Amino acid sequence: MASVIFLKFFHYMSLFLAGGFGIANTMLVNNHQKAKMPPALPVQKTMMTLARLGFVAIVVLWITGILLTYQIYGSFNLGWAFHLKLFGATILLGVVSFLNFHLSKSAKNGEPPDPKIMKIVPPVARTSLVIVLIGIAILTTVG
Repeated sequence: MASVIFLKFFHYMSLFLAGGFGIANTMLVNNHQKAKMPPALPVQKTMMTLARLGFVAIVVLWITGILLTYQIYGSFNLGWAFHLKLFGATILLGVVSFLNFHLSKSAKNGEPPDPKIMKIVPPVARTSLVIVLIGIAILTTVG
């Protein structure tokens, strides 16, 4: 029981942190796009830090989620809603991984992030989060 509580604490904490970092980064991107100007170097570094912290939070979310699933249910055979949630979470992990790669590459080359990529990432991330939340809502409601 104590291990489940411990895992849930870190699972929920990483969920909140990943969401907060994602929202902050999205706000930075949107404000720079509206102003039609690339982010200054300190802002780029902040965006990179937020993306890395978000990635770490999502990895912790995955690790704790896998451990919780096995401790509570014993398997991943929890039905289509659970797999829908995993599908959305996989897309989100992929998008955040790609964002980290892109921001690192841009910083290494001393150029701002590609505005086309930065415009596509937030809606894909939001859509994947909606898929995750729909999966969770169905999973925790349907017996």
